[in-house]
Amino acid sequence: MGDNWISRKVQNVVAGAGNAVGGVINAVGDGVSGAGRGLGNSVTYTTRGWGDGVRSYGNAVKDATGAKGIRAPTATNPLGLSGAKTNAGLLTAGKPKGQTSSTRGTANNPLGLK
Repeated sequence: MGDNWISRKVQNVVAGAGNAVGGVINAVGDGVSGAGRGLGNSVTYTTRGWGDGVRSYGNAVKDATGAKGIRAPTATNPLGLSGAKTNAGLLTAGKPKGQTSSTRGTANNPLGLK
């Protein structure tokens, strides 16, 4: 009877220690996995933002030039709808009011406004 009792106690202690160590290792693994997921999501969202920016720029060029065809869908324009044709005038509108050819921007007045 004594052997069985001691054997069970030793097995319980070993199993308890194994469970504790296994739990710690699993927690570390979960942390590493979570960090990897967070980093992956960050990269995904950053590159998605860059892609949307490039597509939006391409759409603006198409709108400004009056090009025919479909526009790329973006986060801010999921249907890829054409913009107003008045955008073309913005590209060739000239200088802002109050600015002359000799006016240059400074640190205090970066737009060179009078």
